[in-house]
Amino acid sequence: MTNEQSLQVPLDGLFLSPIPPWGTSVLVLRPEGASHEVLLLRRGGVWSPPAVTRLPDEPVANCARRALDEIAGLHLPIWPIADADPQWTIFVATAREELFVRPGNGYDAYEWVGLAEAQTRCSELVSQTLQLVA
Repeated sequence: MTNEQSLQVPLDGLFLSPIPPWGTSVLVLRPEGASHEVLLLRRGGVWSPPAVTRLPDEPVANCARRALDEIAGLHLPIWPIADADPQWTIFVATAREELFVRPGNGYDAYEWVGLAEAQTRCSELVSQTLQLVA
């Protein structure tokens, strides 16, 4: 392992993968009329979909499932979004019914909001990601 590939420790205290993708986000969507709502969770006043950094040698799909479990307490089928950023992967999950969301890992609240509202609440990078499913 070279100096550029040395393991780094992000805020969650776990080792970060030395190679991309660095982590993953899961856009959890549920039908709402003719459109969709997206699940957002709040941590430190910041809203985002479930997301975690990838552990060394962790398969990307496992990272996405871990994000759903640790951040929202959910177990849903997931699939990747094509043409997403190779540095950070994006998955989508569909909730077809009312779910019991259990915020964890420092997240203290959640809301289901329309895609336009989600784009205004989230960072610019997350807002761009949400456009992929809008």
